[in-house]
Amino acid sequence: MSAATAADVRVVVLTQEHRGHGVSTALFYLGQALVRQGVRVLIADLSLRHSLLGALFQRAPLKNLGLWTPGALSPNQLASVLQRARQQVAGRVDCILVDVDALGLEHGGGMQVGIDYLIIAIDNTEEARQGAIRLAERLGVLAAGGRAGVFFARVPPQESEQLEMQLDKGLVVLGSLPADYLLATAEDYLPKGSPLPAPHEAYGSAITRIAYTLIRLVPLRRSARHPD
Repeated sequence: MSAATAADVRVVVLTQEHRGHGVSTALFYLGQALVRQGVRVLIADLSLRHSLLGALFQRAPLKNLGLWTPGALSPNQLASVLQRARQQVAGRVDCILVDVDALGLEHGGGMQVGIDYLIIAIDNTEEARQGAIRLAERLGVLAAGGRAGVFFARVPPQESEQLEMQLDKGLVVLGSLPADYLLATAEDYLPKGSPLPAPHEAYGSAITRIAYTLIRLVPLRRSARHPD
C-alpha cells in the first residue's frame, strides 16, 4: 500500500458570517461523530476561541480526535499553514476540521486556501439563506465546483421537518441542529472551572447524521471501524 500524502488529508471548514450559531461546539461534536465512524480527525481552531474547545476536549477526550491551536494568523497565512498541516499529519489524520470566521476566510482567498468542503452555519430565516448564498459566491464556492453546504443552527423541533434539502446556487442542506440552550449558554452561566454539559440526545443524533452525510459528500476516508 502506498504511503499517505498531504492530498489524502481532507480539509473541511466550518464557518459563520455572524457569531452565535454554536460553531465551536458543533465542530467538536462533529469531530467526535466522525471518529466514531472511523475517521481520524484533527480540529484546527483558527477562530481564537481556544477556551471553549479546550474545555470540551478536557471534558470528553477521545482517541483519534486532536486539537490544534496555531494562534493568531493573518488571512494571507491561511493557505500555507493549512498546506503544511496536511503534510505534517499525512498518514495519521484523515480530516482536518477547521473553525475559522468567514471574514478571515474571505480575505485569505476563500476556497483557494485549500478547502475540500465548506460548511456554513446559518439561522432558519430567509435573510440567513440569502446571506449564505452571497457568502458562498464571495468565497468562490461555485468556481470550486459547489463543494459546500449549510446547516441550520438551533432549530426548534417543530421546524426541523419543514427544512428544504438544497438552497439556490447548489448549496446542499446538510441538516439542522436542534436548539440546545444549555450548551449555547454554558460559558455565560457556569462558574469558572465547572465541567461543560453534554448535549442532549436529539443534538447528538443530528450531528451524527451530518457526519454520515459529510463522509459521503467530501468524501472522507475511514481508516478504522472501531477507533477506540
